Amino acid sequence: MNSLPEKLGSAITNCGLRGSRILVGVSGGADSVALLRGLRELQDEQQIEIIAAHLNHQLRGEQSGDDATWVEALCAKLGVGLILEGRNIADIAEQRGHGLEETARQQRYEFLSLAAEREGCSHVAVAHTADDQAETILHHVLRGTGIAGLSGMSMMRPLGDALQLVRPLLDVSRVDVETYLLGIGQSFRTDDSNSEQSFTRNRIRHSLLPSLKRDFNPQVEQALLRLGRLAGDVRVMTEELAGRLLDSALIEKNEMTCRIDCAQLIDKPVHLVRECFSLLWKRQNWPRKRMGFADWNRLATMTRADQTDGSADTLPGHIEAARRGSLLVLRRMG
Repeated sequence: MNSLPEKLGSAITNCGLRGSRILVGVSGGADSVALLRGLRELQDEQQIEIIAAHLNHQLRGEQSGDDATWVEALCAKLGVGLILEGRNIADIAEQRGHGLEETARQQRYEFLSLAAEREGCSHVAVAHTADDQAETILHHVLRGTGIAGLSGMSMMRPLGDALQLVRPLLDVSRVDVETYLLGIGQSFRTDDSNSEQSFTRNRIRHSLLPSLKRDFNPQVEQALLRLGRLAGDVRVMTEELAGRLLDSALIEKNEMTCRIDCAQLIDKPVHLVRECFSLLWKRQNWPRKRMGFADWNRLATMTRADQTDGSADTLPGHIEAARRGSLLVLRRMG
């Protein structure tokens, strides 16, 4: 199975997308254009409905507007509906004191979620490829991560209560994407900011990975993807065990506060306790972006028998953790 439509069709089957109404995020770049064209090609065969969505980040002046106009023309040509919106990402980032990359990502997924809900879509499809997966895993390694981070991005995950985020191109390489577009004579937009070395992801893509391929292992991307698949298998098993443990230890929770019975965790493996907290953060929808291994490990340490009453710590995302007798109290402050 070599062609992009074949791999895309397999992903649609594996993710249970047949007969679904899907919102497709389209930036105008090669990956998202290939996703849109591939889904359009398979629309009748897979009995799917597709709607495109484009968020103008307003970060590149006229080029951002030109991208939006180009996507609009492409969708009109394909007979695909389009939801178009603009947000000043730079202003939002400044107001909230966050970085551009983080703000752009947050705003993008917020836009896609709201658009999908308005249009009655069950799934949001984004165009992450196998190359993106390798870069993500390496990024997580550099930042410090556990098994969850090593497994990279999942093919499908919840996006709100009634939506699923899907990545149908996650097993497709960037070379496959470009070969497909060349074969059908489809152009795409090029974002000059993807070459800016000020962004960590760009440095990984354009500097670190090429260096690793050249000087250490020509198959480094395949090695990273294999690591991700193996870590994913371990992650599934670990999350199941952690879920049971968390259910036994969690004695009270609401949107802002959780109380953990440390007696249920004291004799459990530290890696499983760390996973309990990661799972709790997911369930609570607390911010995990800036939580690293050291933070999860601090939480696990606070459940140990030698921790004194009153020991406390403040974690990324304005989460306060405090030991109160045999309880660990977690409170979101902001």
